[in-house]
Amino acid sequence: MKKQNEQTLKQAFAHLIDAYGMREKMDELDIATEWDKVVGPMVARHTKRLRLRKGRLAVQVDSAPLRQELSYMREALKEILNRNAGREVVQEIVLE
Repeated sequence: MKKQNEQTLKQAFAHLIDAYGMREKMDELDIATEWDKVVGPMVARHTKRLRLRKGRLAVQVDSAPLRQELSYMREALKEILNRNAGREVVQEIVLE
């Protein structure tokens, strides 16, 4: 039986990350890693920068046609990224 003040290692790390204000940076790193897997190597090669701030994922790509194509896929990409993260991290994707 678990005592009242006991917690799992995962819970302890989550509390530390939140306490030191590192949650957003950790989420940004996780999303950047997932982005490459989700969009594939061709799109990842043309992605110049990813920045996550307050649920807004800003994606900079170096190709106008690719930017247009990704704009049609924003909602699907957002759902996949959030599903892979296990919670809602990305609320909006903005293409630059």
